[in-house]
Amino acid sequence: MKSQFKYGAYITATIAIFFTIMLIGTLSVYLFGMHVPIAFYLVVNCYFILVWFWMVAGELRTKVISVEIGFDHFIVRRYFGLGASHTYYFNDIEGYETAILPAKGASYEFLYMVSGGKKIIKLSQFYHKNYADLKEHIAMLKIKDLGFEQFRYGREIKEIFVKL
Repeated sequence: MKSQFKYGAYITATIAIFFTIMLIGTLSVYLFGMHVPIAFYLVVNCYFILVWFWMVAGELRTKVISVEIGFDHFIVRRYFGLGASHTYYFNDIEGYETAILPAKGASYEFLYMVSGGKKIIKLSQFYHKNYADLKEHIAMLKIKDLGFEQFRYGREIKEIFVKL
């Protein structure tokens, strides 16, 4: 079984590309001889760097991922399915946790595959069209349900810096 992306994944990838272009543009302002107040220049660049880092390292690397479930393993490709593939075997996985991300007018469920105390695979109802099928298939594989985890933004930000 292989994951399929929803429109939210395409929107996230498009926004990441947009912020990459904007970041390059704002960083190169002085190269083109434009005179902008230094305080404004620093604030704008810091904003674009933070948003770009959050989109690429936080969303595209950890959540907008392609997952293929094989006979005894998961094959994960990060960065919208364009990154290098990583194989995780079922016997190396401790289990999975679920969490609910509250959003404006809706809420989205996340499923975290845990190995060595770290979240190695994050499946998202927002980014994956067949999330319910993937979750059901994972439950059928007899991977241990570690329960529900309260969603915390601080922990999500911390996990951006964790090597997967």
